[in-house]
Amino acid sequence: MQLISFILPIFALAVTVYSRDCQNAPGVANGACVTYYDGCGGRKLGSYKPTCEGNCFRYDRFGGIWAAGDGTFGTNCQAFSDDNCQNYIGETGNQVFRSGCKAFQGKSMKCYYRC
Repeated sequence: MQLISFILPIFALAVTVYSRDCQNAPGVANGACVTYYDGCGGRKLGSYKPTCEGNCFRYDRFGGIWAAGDGTFGTNCQAFSDDNCQNYIGETGNQVFRSGCKAFQGKSMKCYYRC
């Protein structure tokens, strides 16, 4: 009983910390997520849930993007060097599960999920 009372609070804390930005784990139902970093292997800057609209997401500067779908539908992100989604520099490719980090020195991105 003591082991269960120790494990449950740790599990609840891990789920809470992970779910703040994207809700569910990548590759599972409702798990589509875009996470951006200061560089691949670097510090996480933030994350958000992509949509099919492909809205222009702006950030001061990012150096890497992880894209993930929900295990059925994929997410594809296009990175741009400017802050208006005009100067295309590359994309993650359509990722149904979680991709590896794609290195881009960008200031904006458009990510498409379930299109």
